[in-house]
Formats: sequence, C-alpha cells, structure tokens
Amino acid sequence: MKNLLKCSVGVTILLLLFLSGCSGIKMLSGPSQKDLYSSEFLTKIEKIKTQYRRGEVAQVLQSLQQMNEATLKPTEKALRRNLIGVIYFGKQNYEQAIFNFNQALATSEDDPALAGQIRLNLGGSYYKLSMVEKAFEVIQGADFEKLAPQDLVKFHKLRYRLANELGKDDVAIDSLIWTLSTKSKISELRIEPLYEALVAKFRKLEQTTKYRTLESFEKIAPFVVGYLAYLEAEKVYYSGRKDDAKDLIRWVETNFSKYPEISTLVKNFTFKVENYARLDPLTIGIVLPLSGDKKNFGQRALFGIDAALRDLKERNPDLPNYKVIVKDSEGSGVVGAHQVKELVEKDFASIIIGGLFSLEATKEFSVAKRRGVFFVSLSQIYMDKEDKDHLLLEVPGSIESQVNQLFQSEIINQFGKRSAIVFPESKRGKAYVNEFWRKANLLNIPVMGVLSYDNKANDFREPVKNLLGLKYPRARKEEYEVLDEIYSLEESRSTRRIQILKPQLDFDWVFIPAFPLEAIQIIPSFTYYDAFNVPIVGGPSWRSRRLSRESYKFKNIYFVGDDVKQVSSNLSQSFYQKYGRKLRLIELRSYDSMRIAMNILGGGQYNSRDELDMAIRGLGSIEGQTGSWNLVDGVWIKKLASLHIRNGKINELTPQANEPQGEVEKTPQNP
Repeated sequence: MKNLLKCSVGVTILLLLFLSGCSGIKMLSGPSQKDLYSSEFLTKIEKIKTQYRRGEVAQVLQSLQQMNEATLKPTEKALRRNLIGVIYFGKQNYEQAIFNFNQALATSEDDPALAGQIRLNLGGSYYKLSMVEKAFEVIQGADFEKLAPQDLVKFHKLRYRLANELGKDDVAIDSLIWTLSTKSKISELRIEPLYEALVAKFRKLEQTTKYRTLESFEKIAPFVVGYLAYLEAEKVYYSGRKDDAKDLIRWVETNFSKYPEISTLVKNFTFKVENYARLDPLTIGIVLPLSGDKKNFGQRALFGIDAALRDLKERNPDLPNYKVIVKDSEGSGVVGAHQVKELVEKDFASIIIGGLFSLEATKEFSVAKRRGVFFVSLSQIYMDKEDKDHLLLEVPGSIESQVNQLFQSEIINQFGKRSAIVFPESKRGKAYVNEFWRKANLLNIPVMGVLSYDNKANDFREPVKNLLGLKYPRARKEEYEVLDEIYSLEESRSTRRIQILKPQLDFDWVFIPAFPLEAIQIIPSFTYYDAFNVPIVGGPSWRSRRLSRESYKFKNIYFVGDDVKQVSSNLSQSFYQKYGRKLRLIELRSYDSMRIAMNILGGGQYNSRDELDMAIRGLGSIEGQTGSWNLVDGVWIKKLASLHIRNGKINELTPQANEPQGEVEKTPQNP
C-alpha cells in the first residue's frame, strides 16, 4: 500500500471531482432537476465530462468558455461558472477561481445544493489566499444541510479550520461534531485526528453549555453525542458529583443503548460503581505462572517483587505491612483472569500485578478493568488505545508509548518525516499499525507504505519487495529496459545482480514491530534489494542477545526502549548480594511494578476504590526504576529512549552521529 495520504480523483454521476480529496473543491452538484437544467445543456456537460476523463483540461475550459451565457438558464449559468472556477482552482489561479465562483453564486439561488457547493469552493479559494475572515463569512452563509454527505464533511472540516483560527470555539465544536457525525464505532471515532480536538474543546465548555450541546446534536450525531456524554459522566463521577453522573448515565442508557459499544460501557460503569467499591488498602494481588512450562519466569518475577518489598521496608521501618497475595495463573490467560476476579471479589485487592506474558495480560486486564481495579502489567497488552484507560500501566512501555517515541523530534529530525511500517499479521501487529496510523494522522506525518507479513512464513522478502516498488516491474518497464541494457554492457561483474530495477525509496525510515528472530530475517531483505542505509526502527524486544550477536551485519538499526543506564548499579549489586543472581529484565520489571504499587497506595490511605481511582487520575505522572509515565489522553505513556545498536553495542541516538565512532561507552548488562 503506497502513498496512502496522496489525493485522488473520483467520478460523480454527472462529472468528475477535481482535487476533492485535498481542497473541498467539487465540479458539480447532485442529480439536476429538469426545470433547472435543459437536456441540451446536460448533453454538453456529458461531453465535457468525457474530455475531462481523458485529461483534456484545456479543452474542457475552452468548451465551457465558448458556451453562450445568454441562452442559459440562471442555474446553468451558475453551474458553468462554478466549473470554470474549479478549473482555475486546479491551476492554482485562485483570483480567477474566486471571480468565477462569485459570478456563479449570483445566479445559483434556485439550486440550494449547488449554491452550497459554490460557497464551499469560494471559501476554499479565499482560504488558499489566507483570507480567513472572508472565507469564514462566505461559508457561514451556506445552507450546508443541502449538501451531499461527502461534501458536508468537507464543508465542516473547512469551517472548523476557519473557526479555530478565528477563535470561534462554539462554531468549531459545532463543525467538529458534524464532521464526525457519520461515525458509529469507537475505533472509527478515535482514529480520526479531529476526535481529540473535539474532546479537548468540549471539556473546556461550561457544564450547562456541555449539556445544551449534547442535547442539540442528539439526533444529528447520536453515536458521537452518546460517547461524549459517557466520557463526561465518568469525569463528573470521579470529580465527586456522583448524583449528576448517575443522571447523565441514565440519559445515555435511555437514548443511546442501541449502540452495542455504548451500551457495554454504561453497563460496565454501572456494574463497577455498584459492586466493587470495597477494597483493602494494604492488599496487593499478584498473578504469575508458577506452574507449567512458564513457572521459571514466574519464580524470577517473585524475586523482583520480594526485593522491592524488602527495600521499601528497610528505608521506611514504620511503614505498615502490606498483604501480598500470590496466585498461580498456570500459564493460562483464562486461569489468570479467574484469579484476578477472586483477588478483587474475595480478597478486596487494591492493585493487581500480573500479565507476565501478553496473552495472559490481555485477559487479566479485561477482568480488572471491568471491576475498576488498577492493573500493573509486566508485559505489553495488545489492545487498541480506546480499550485502555488510566487503570492500566504497562511496565515495559505500551504500544502507544513506543509509537509516541517514534514521532519525537530526535527520530523525525534525524531520519525525515516520511514513514513506513511493516507489521506482522496478528492481533499484536494490528494494534501496532492502528496506533502508528492514528499518531501519524494526528501529527500530519506522511505514511508512505503500510505492509504486513505472515509471521509464520520462512521467507520475509515479499513485503520488503513490495515496499520498495519492485513487485510489479511492468509499471516501470521503460526504466527496466534501460537499466538492463546498461548492465548487459558491463564487461565483468564481481557479484551476481539480484534485480535490474533500483528500489523506490519514497520513505525516509521504516518501523518494523517484529520480534528479534523475525527482525534478523527481515532486515537483510533491504540490502538484498539494494536498499542500503535505510533507517530501520524496532521495539523494545530488539534489546536481545540474539539481535545483538547479529548486529555487526547491520548498519542503520535502531529501536525504542528503556534506557537501562538509568538502572542504579547499587540496585544490581544489592540484588545479587541478597539472592545470588543477576538483576535481569524480568526481575527488574517486577521490582519496578511492586515499587509503583506501594508508592501509589501510600501506606493504605484510601477507603474506597473511588478514592483510589480519583487519586490515580490526579497523579499526572508516575516515577519508576525503569522510567517515568505520564497520563496522556487517559492512558499511561512511558518515556522511552531512541537507541542505536551496532556490533553488540547500544547507544542513545544523537543528532551528531548515527553509529558509534571508535570506542564507545560500555553498555550496562541487559537485565
């Protein structure tokens, strides 16, 4: 999938659209009425449409200009002028476009849909000339409800942009809701860049204005209103106004229960409020695989948890004794989820630590979330962002944390803005690509390629070949023939040429969220197809012995992950003295999870889950041994480092150099 963000040209019933993807400029309104457009006129328009399909723009303009306006009906005059304006807009001659759109507007009143499109076109032209106030004045006069659905969205995107620049927040919110009004799923809604703008502006409104806005759009954008109302009910509830929140939840349940996602949210919220308020403020639940094939990993995690308990008690002798209840997941997500349920309903655990492996983590967190319990996961959870909330902290750094780091300035400034992603065909891969796409859209970062690979395959060259534009050589036939002739004239060749065509590198860097074994097989495919020096970026799992041993073969290999230099050498030494074993990754993350849990509980100061929930929402940030987390848009984002790996050495990415020069500082031992 290439050049996904480029504009496209489409066809309507009567005429082609021109630049509709980028500018909101449209060639023609919907089906004409016989009393507004003669059959002779429509026949001419059909001929013009055929010319335009063939790319004969100059002939189209000439045909339109040669029409005798004196013989045309008022709406035909308006349509003709509108089309001429569109042609000039396409030529970036905005002054001529504006002249023709104004002429068109003067005789368009009998066709409200056409008049609305002309105002949209005219407003877009003024906006191109940075005449924001004039553009806003023009589109405010449009009867936009007469527009076709696709034009309605374009209209409100432009109207929002103009209102936002002019500081007219009431109009901006109005257009944001209209723009998103066709969405009927949370995933569709939250992947839209304008969604976060809507939430931010909505939250700034006065309470009465919020309710008035929700009621006025109840019929126009029911799903958007229902979801906004639910989010507001949560916010109101945790601010302490529980009766107001319950009233709002009842309104949502009454009016929007036809949407399954909203109905589920309401039921879960009500269930949580009514049944799981009780907690023991000093009880921490632990769910780990302590039997079966994974028991060794679970036992290692217990060493880290025990070390954290000892350290905190040594530093704070007067601290109350925490009650730590350990349950065996048996390496099963189903068993682990049941253990979480038992810890909440029978032991009243205030916080639960678990999810040593991602498959277990997802099921365990789902149960904890339903019961309103803070869950500290020792592995990543492969869910979309909208399925997570402030009650989940992923110690290794979530997918959202990784993607957030990918689009930080050190990556963009070093490699460039044009990105690509090659991801595995799995639930994990889908979670990565959804967040990558959402974040890129939000920051206006061009995604030039989105390719998947079968992680069960033995050969990973196909997606790389596709990404580099080598899969369909017929599209580059002329280039192929020229290069083939040049290479055939070479007198001698020291190496066998893999392919004739050169790779098309229309991206600056590529993100590959693969596990190390997959990465070792995928990365060489780039040099195999002559794509040398392409920066390739992976995730935290690339800090592995397997990839480290192979890194001498690769040059521009990077990853985002924990900066382990933050880990205190004193902690490593203390751990070794106590347990006679090295502080490795599992032990370190488990240590961190327990320290975080105890710091949040603060010695047992909370009397209910509501109090603890509000405290967690109000934290803003959490400090740990392996890094820090900030609460951003309702989820915990870990601050990660951008790192470079070569010849077994790991260094932080710096603007001055992409790879180590000479001797480098020794990288701390991987935990």
